[in-house]
Amino acid sequence: MRIVRLTDEKDLVRLFAFRYRIFVEELGWMARKDHGARILVDEFDKEAHNYAAYDDAGAIIGSMRAVPDGPLGLPLERCQVLDGYRAGKSLVELSRLAVAPAWRGTLLAAMLMKAGYQCARRMGATHIVLDTYIGNGVRPERLYEKLGFEQLTEPYPDPDYLWQLGVVTFARDCEEGPGGDKSRRQAALQRFFTVRTALIDHGTRPSW
Repeated sequence: MRIVRLTDEKDLVRLFAFRYRIFVEELGWMARKDHGARILVDEFDKEAHNYAAYDDAGAIIGSMRAVPDGPLGLPLERCQVLDGYRAGKSLVELSRLAVAPAWRGTLLAAMLMKAGYQCARRMGATHIVLDTYIGNGVRPERLYEKLGFEQLTEPYPDPDYLWQLGVVTFARDCEEGPGGDKSRRQAALQRFFTVRTALIDHGTRPSW
């Protein structure tokens, strides 16, 4: 398994097609808005740092993107106001986390979040935000809570999704503070996020 930040157009199209298969075809969360292209892409992908996870055979098994704050704001701000949370912070949003069915229940989702965290730090972020969808038995928020994210909002609707799943915003500090003021669990999470690994490639080399 390897996680790579993509810049090549062909690699990105493969990643957007993987997202489509997960979010539209398999989970049925999102409407078909691609006019037959069978890719899931939006205006934020132009500025995002997009990551793909590959298995040993070169098949895409996961996705993650880190979206810097910019003129468009952040993706979750289409539905949720962050003005009260923004003061004194540099924000990056992590989104489009998807894992292939055969890899669910493994460490892959956490490793994709680690890639996103490290990318956010490389962009100078002080805090990471994300939104997640709950309801109908869907409980991805458990992953984020285990990774030290705290809930910022009550559930709210997102019109991009096909039914009224509750959307919840989570956030966490990503500044590297002194270890002495952290709990043992926080210190362990900090080590997990910050320790480098050859499994994550933040460079610009072609993926395969």
